[in-house]
Amino acid sequence: MQTELSPGIVVFQFDFLDLVVFMVAVGYATMVLLVADFARRRYALGPEVTRRIVHLFAGGAIWTVPYYSHPWVATAVAFLFVVLLAFANTERFGRFFKAMARPEDLEQGSVRGPFWYAVSITTLTGLFTFTGNEAVYFIAGAAIHMMMFGDGMAAPIGMRFGSAHTRVILGSRRSLHGSLALFIFAFLGSLLAFWFFGVLNYGSLIHEGSIMYLEMTVLALVGATSATLIELVSPRGSDNVTLPFLTTLVLLVAAVQLGIVVLPA
Repeated sequence: MQTELSPGIVVFQFDFLDLVVFMVAVGYATMVLLVADFARRRYALGPEVTRRIVHLFAGGAIWTVPYYSHPWVATAVAFLFVVLLAFANTERFGRFFKAMARPEDLEQGSVRGPFWYAVSITTLTGLFTFTGNEAVYFIAGAAIHMMMFGDGMAAPIGMRFGSAHTRVILGSRRSLHGSLALFIFAFLGSLLAFWFFGVLNYGSLIHEGSIMYLEMTVLALVGATSATLIELVSPRGSDNVTLPFLTTLVLLVAAVQLGIVVLPA
């Protein structure tokens, strides 16, 4: 099956089902924040641990995208958290702020990492749903999963097993262990996204009744390799933007080359 990209813009419609799915997505993301805050207070976990909880799971709100009557509404979920995080500080958003903040965030009174994480999800979701291209959202979804799981697991594994073998690259400490963890979890995360969006829901990765396993695997390998290299050379604090956006571009080009996605004439 080939899916042609649409150059159009969707009509801004909204119905009751959209409202229900929107509330489910917001509820899920809020629950992740509450769990992180509970873990911080109940078990005295440090912000590095609770921040990883948010990083690994908050983006899962995109799993609701296929269930909207009008998929563009999904963008409003991530945008809501962009607005909240833009004004988050220890006074207005204290409990959640402490669960997400790095030491430098506490000094500056803003949570830059989670903010740009939400901005990336908002923008990528909007790019594919506002244009009516939700059938190929498996591409953006895979890049977001690579950011969630790949980048989310790289730091803890790198610090746990590779702390004695690190190099500073553009202001960030990198290790072979961390990069390998990113590659593995990015690969698995992308396969999950391909299956969920491209097979179970939109069917974009099904051709003549058969699942495109080979193409999915090749795309996952290309995406995971790209994500690992992009994260490796991203300046400190920028990987929540560079990784999902550049990986989306790489995956789109690869999908076109594999004949999965067709560019408009």
